[in-house]
This record gives sequence, C-alpha cells and structure tokens, in this order.
Amino acid sequence: MKKFFKILLIVVVAFFALLIIIPFAFKGKILQLAQDEMNKHLNARVEFADLRLSLIRNFPNLSVSLIDLSVVGVGDFENDTLVAFPAFRAVVDIKSVIYGDAVEVRSILLDRPSAKARVLADGRANWDIMIPSEPADPVDPAVPEDPVDHVPPVDPDLPAEPAEPSAFRIALRSFEVRDGRIEYDDVPFEVRTTLSGLNLVMKGDLTEDLTSLDISASSEIFNFWFDEIRYVSNARLSLVTLLDADLAEWRFEFRESEIMLNELTMGVDGFFAMPEKGFDMDIEFFSTRTDFRTVLSLVPAIFMAGFEDLHATGNVSVEGFVRGSMVDDIWPSVGLELLVEDGGFSYPDLPKSVDNVHVHFSLLYDGVDEDNTTVDLRRFHMEMGGNPLDMHMSIRTPISDMFVDAAFHGTIDFTSLADIIPLEGVEIRGLLESDLSLSGNMSDIEEERYEDFNASGSMRLTAFRYVDRAFPVEVLIPGAVLNFSPRFVELSHFAMELGRSDINMSGRLENYIPYVFNDGTVRGSLAFTSTMLDLNEMMGEPAETETDTAAMTIVEVPGNIDFVLTSKIDNILFDNMEITNLAGSIIVRGGRVVMEGVNMEMLGGTIALNGEYNTRDMSAPFIDFAMDIRDFDIPGTFHTFNTVQQLTPIAKDLRGRFSTSMNMHSLLDEQMMPVMDSINADGRLRTASVEIVSSTTFDRLGQALSLREDRDNVLTDVDINFTITNGRVYLEPFETRLGPVGMVIGGDQGIDQTMNYVMRMTIPRSLFGSGADQVINNLAASAAARGLNIQPGDNVNVNALITGTFSDPQISLDMRETARATMDDVREQIRTQATEEVERRVEQAEDRVREEASARAEQILEEAETRAEQVRSAAAEAAEAIRRETEANAARLEQEAAGRGRIAEAAAKRTADGIRSEGDKKAEAVIREADERAEKLLEDARREAARVE
Repeated sequence: MKKFFKILLIVVVAFFALLIIIPFAFKGKILQLAQDEMNKHLNARVEFADLRLSLIRNFPNLSVSLIDLSVVGVGDFENDTLVAFPAFRAVVDIKSVIYGDAVEVRSILLDRPSAKARVLADGRANWDIMIPSEPADPVDPAVPEDPVDHVPPVDPDLPAEPAEPSAFRIALRSFEVRDGRIEYDDVPFEVRTTLSGLNLVMKGDLTEDLTSLDISASSEIFNFWFDEIRYVSNARLSLVTLLDADLAEWRFEFRESEIMLNELTMGVDGFFAMPEKGFDMDIEFFSTRTDFRTVLSLVPAIFMAGFEDLHATGNVSVEGFVRGSMVDDIWPSVGLELLVEDGGFSYPDLPKSVDNVHVHFSLLYDGVDEDNTTVDLRRFHMEMGGNPLDMHMSIRTPISDMFVDAAFHGTIDFTSLADIIPLEGVEIRGLLESDLSLSGNMSDIEEERYEDFNASGSMRLTAFRYVDRAFPVEVLIPGAVLNFSPRFVELSHFAMELGRSDINMSGRLENYIPYVFNDGTVRGSLAFTSTMLDLNEMMGEPAETETDTAAMTIVEVPGNIDFVLTSKIDNILFDNMEITNLAGSIIVRGGRVVMEGVNMEMLGGTIALNGEYNTRDMSAPFIDFAMDIRDFDIPGTFHTFNTVQQLTPIAKDLRGRFSTSMNMHSLLDEQMMPVMDSINADGRLRTASVEIVSSTTFDRLGQALSLREDRDNVLTDVDINFTITNGRVYLEPFETRLGPVGMVIGGDQGIDQTMNYVMRMTIPRSLFGSGADQVINNLAASAAARGLNIQPGDNVNVNALITGTFSDPQISLDMRETARATMDDVREQIRTQATEEVERRVEQAEDRVREEASARAEQILEEAETRAEQVRSAAAEAAEAIRRETEANAARLEQEAAGRGRIAEAAAKRTADGIRSEGDKKAEAVIREADERAEKLLEDARREAARVE
C-alpha cells in the first residue's frame, strides 16, 4: 500500500508538472502562429507585450492570453488606435494545438477594450486593414496553352476541391466584453457616437449553421451626434435578445428582444441578413411602457436633476420600422411615430409645472425614392408655468421641390424655468416671444417668386440674463429682435454683454429658408461693433491641477455660406496680446474666410491684413496673406508668434522696433499651425536701429577678431529684402552699421537652426585689441618684404563666413584679403602681377558665385514647375471626379423619372441639366483656382530666381 501511494504521488506530481511545462513547450508555436497570421492579413501595426499560456485555468483546454494588445493604423490613420485592451483571453482546444492543423477557439474574453472606428470624408475606413489577396497572374497570350489532352477529364458529378482551410476555426461557446469603450465617427454621414462602460455577454454554439445566440449588453454612458447636434447625452443603453442565427446564409432573427434607453423601453422584432451583396432587413420596434416618464428620461436637463423624484402623468406610444435593402444607392425605408397625450410633469419641491403636453410626430423615409419622404409634426402643445407654446411642421417632396409648412407661436418665460426644473448652479431670466409661420415650395424662393411663399413674424428676446458656474462670465442680452420675410431674416437689433465685453450687431440673412431646409447657400451681411472683447475672461482661468491637452484642429469653412462681416472693435485682449482699433471686412464664401482691409494696432505698432484661410480642399488647407506691419516691438513679436520663433530665433536676442511688408503662403497642419517647410514668402524688413542684447554669433565673431568688449552693439539703418522657400529664409545682401563698423550681410538660415551667412565688415583699427593689431602689422611687414610699401590705414576690411547653428555658430575669417583691402594705395603698388592675380581670383570667385546662383535659380524654377504641375494635376482629377459624380446623379434622376409620364420626365431632365451645369461650374472653379495658385507659385519662383541670379 505504501508503494501504491508513492507511485500515486509521483503520478500526481508529474501530472501537475506537465500542466506547467506543456504551455511553455507550445508557447513558441502559438506565438509564431499569431504573429504570422497578423502580419499576413493586416495592414496595421499589431503589438502586444506578452503571450501567456495556462493549462490549469481551463483544464483540459488551453488558456491563451495576450497582454496589452493594440492595433494601430498606418498611412492616413497613423497613430490612430483602432483597437486596444490590457488583456485578451481565449480558451483553445489543446488537442487542436498538438495534433491538428486548425486551432479551435471555444471562448473569448476582452477586458477593458477600447475601439475607435473612423470613416474619412472620402469614404475610407480605418478598420479596412485586411490586405487584399493578390490577383492571379494574367495569362500571356504569347505563351501557348497546354494541349487539351494534357488536361485530365473532370467528372461533373464530383464536387469541386475545397479551398485550403484557414488556420483558425471558431468553436465559440461564449464571447464576453468587460468595461469597454467604443467610439464611431463617420464624417460623410456626419454621425458620431460613443459608448463607455460597455459590458457584453454572448453565448451560443457557433460551430452549427443554425444556432441560437443569447446576447445581453449594456453601456453606462451613450452619446449620439448627427450633423454636429447632440441628440442623446450621457444616456444608459442596454440590449437583451435571443438571436436565431443562420450562419450559412448569414441571417439573424430577433426573438424576445428589448432595448432600453434610460427608461424608454422598446421591443424589437424582425430579421437582419447579409447576402452576397449589401444588407437586407425588416425590423420593427415599439414601446413596451406607456407612461410619459419614459420619454422625459431622454431629456438631459430633466433626467440629470432629481429624476427619481419627478412626478409625471400622461401616456406615450412609440413605434416604427426599418425595412428594405441596403445596396449601392438604395437604403432601407424608415418609419417612426410618436404620440403623447395629456402629458405633464412636476417636481415636489418646485411651485410650477409643465401641463397639457400633446405631441403627434411621424416620419417616413423612403430609401428607394427619397422624394417620397415625409416629416409631420402635426401637433405640439405644452404649457410651461401657464405660458402656452404651439408648433407644427410638415415637409413634402424634399428632393424635387421641397414643400414646407411650419409655425412656432408662444412665449417662453426663462425666469419661470427655475420654478419648473431644478437648475443647480444656473440662473436664467428673460422672455422669448415668438410668432412665426412659413409655408410654400422651395422653388418659390429659389426662383424669387416671394409673393407665392409665406414667411412672416418675429422673435423677440428681452431682459435675458444667464449665469452658470461652468461658464466664466455672466451673459446679458438687454434686447434682440429678428424679423422674418420670404426674402430675408433681419437682425434689427442685438446687444450683448459678456462680463467686461460688449457686442452689438445688426444685419440681414438672405436665402435662409433653403439653407435651413435644403442645404442651400445663405447670403448676408452683418455689422459688428464692440468697445471691448476680453477673450481671456470668456475662456476663464485654466485649472491649476489640470492640463489642457486639447489641440486646435482644422475648422472647415462651410461651402454654402456667403457672408460679409464688417467689424469695428476698439479693444481685444487675447492671451498676452492687446489689440486696439480693429476694423475691416471678413468675408466667408465658398469654403474660404477672406480678410479685406483689416487693420489693427498691436505690439506698439500697426498691421494691415489682406488674404484668406482656405479649406476647399480639406486634405491641403492653406493660408495666403499680404501683411503690412509698421513699428512692431521685436521682443513682443518673438514671444507672441510661434512662426517667428522657429524661422528667426535670433530675434530673441534683439531689442527695437521693425516694419515689414510680406506676402506669405503656407499649408496648415492638423493643429492649424503653418507647415514650416511649406512656407513660401517674400518681403522687405526695415528698422532704424536694433540693439543686440545677447548673441552667441556676434560674441564669437568679436572673439575671433579680438575686438574690444566695450564696442557698440546697435545695428542701424537695416533694410532687408528676403524670401522664404520651403521653410528656409534667404536674405539678399544688405548694408548696415554696427556702431562705427560698416557691414554688408547676406545668406540664409533654416528652421533646423542652421545658417550660412557671408559678412563683409569695415572695422576701425581702434576697435581691435592688441592681438588683432599685431596680425595686421605682421601682414604689412610681410608685404614690405616683397617690395610693396604698404602702410596700414585707419580701417580694416574683414570677410567672415558664419555657418553652424544659432546655438553653436562657426566663424571663418579671411585676414589676408583684409590686410590688402585696408591700404589706400594697394591697387597702385600692385598694378602689375599682383593686380592680375587678385583680379584672376576675383573673376574665379565671381564665376563660381554666378554658377551657383544660376544653378540655384534653375532649381527654384524646376521645383516651382513641379509644384505647379502637381496643383494642376490634382485639380484636374478633382474636377473630373466632380463631373463624374454630377453626371451619375443627373443620369440616375432621369432614369428614375423614365416611364413616370412626360411631365415627370421633363421636370427630371430640367433638374438633371441644372445638376450638370452646377457640376461644370464647380469643376471649372476648381481648375481656375488651381491655375491661379500654380501661376502664383511660378511667378514667385521667377521673382526669387531673378533675385538669386
């Protein structure tokens, strides 16, 4: 018996030893397999810190864990993390690892995953990272095919040979997500949504073609935006469903399904299928609770403020469907109907209530023929603290000729809101009175038949006051009036106070109805005046314990706004800048913000701006400005503008004032900062005097020349012509004086802090120390030994080459040329052989300079021609894409109208012709603008090349 237990103990120890050793024995195989599969199929960077294996956790199966896994995009999605999670655990059939060619995965757990899905404006998605299979090699017609008798006969009754199986097979019993976060951003459809605190459990057998999946999911925080409007804010979302899945046909049918959004609970029936092309669906949803409270839970201001104590009355009904196919340009049809009867709510601690809420809203979107889409708000009535509010709206034929019938009548007493809804930390007062009605077809506005369209009424805001602890300043609007007509809406009066700031505006907007309902172009003008804009006060003080990591991003200028803002602002405070007497016009038009005649005073001087910020091509936004700056303070300019710090770091060591006129063009990066190596500019800089407070370059130059330390450090009469190309600054040779020292300076410097300057100086001998004076005397003595009677003069000419970087400049001096140039009678005494030698060297140097200048000029022209051709080529492709899209849209419209009668066909043809004409105009505008940009690039390059030569 003792021997038996001894053997049993050895067996148990060996067994557990195997459980520990076996995972490590196969870890290499599984790790290599995972890496090979990822690298083979994914166009992304996949990284993970470790792969852990265990037979004990899920014996007799193998537990595989990936630690700190991330999938990061490449190319346009560089550094865009698609998926990341601290831990990914899968349970794998150990037999399939040891004996099989396919690994069977039975369960998967994702712990705290985060996923970010993005769709760019051009339709590319960051999750499209699968590397496409290589197409088969094309058949070479010159190579004869094998004779037919070499091909074995094929039995038609035999099945085709199966394709090579994948190295993975899913035998999944459960899939679980714990505490996940998902973000989805779809630019083309202007949809964005976020899910936080996501938990999901899915159970079922995925090895069977027909199976049932038990799914439960919940998200603690759900947000939804459409067209930059936030429709759902920090709501709770949950889903419970039994899903009958046909995995062979990829068809899923909902059974006993329920979705809950806060307290709004919806039942779901129907199916969703993924055939070979597109999607098919027939899904119905309906409310399973009828109390009005469920709808109120979707209103953030109500749901977040003591919702558990809310008393609500009334009945609600919500039902709808999503039905049809999603393939090519066809979308499913969507229906929705909302009914609220005798609704009302109140809080027990507040004196007033909302009563007599009646809502009847319906929506029908036709995914096949969008012109059949209808929107009906048949009734909306409510009484807030006894003040009635009524609305209705109806929209028909939104594509061919939208018909709108809408009205808004009532009074909102903001003062009574605090008596109806708990407003913690918020104080609001004022009265909004509205009496507005619209009715007619959009064509009446577009064709200027204003008498056939009814638009009348006004909106008036009086004595408005808003105080919020989250907003740094108090908002006061003593009065504002909007008057409506079919032709325009007029802002007859608007006055606002924001803390120390004040704003006054008046003006009008034309074509506002097509802009609101049909994405038409709104036109208008507005006069804007202010005595003070304290932007620092509006933004508030940053929290000491928090760091603002949010960066600016490119702001796209809408293409359907044509607006002129005429401004006059007496004082502006922004960051460390104080701007006064700003006046000028800002034009927003066609994706551009254009400044015309904008003048302001700042940094002790004045600046005049003309130019544009252009976002027509969001892949290459740019600025193009002409600036005229007078008497700017140099230290203030350096500390205010980041571009100056990068292009001219020497300005940090200067004191004085300067003036400059400059034309500048630059691309912008994602943070709206100039792309430094894309800057192209030219201009002229002038200053009467500049003090060099501290400069490593001038200090080393003085040391190399052994100049006295008490020398003058003020540059006078500086007048520089400069160009900036690809982020490098080129200075034409210019004359100046540093105290008694005459100078001629020219060269270039870059954003990499490198410099290459040539400096010719005429220095009085009185500025030299004893060491340099001895050098000059020795050179004169050496010349006398050759028979030249040269006496050193009062001035010394020095040539200096300055290279290296601003922090570590390198100084090279030519003292031999210096000594010869200092003698008044040099040319007379060396008129023979010495003169010829000097002239020969001068000619050689001039030839070398001319060759280098010519080569540089040619390079500038070639680079400009290349850039210009790229601009024209890109514009031609964009124009062709516009024409193709408009032709497809026009042809589809004509095709849809075919067979629907002569009137419908004629209307479709007229609309299609208009689409084509508008497309041609847009394409021609793209090409015309590209030609202008290309010609400007070439003209700038010719001007720069002429200067260089």
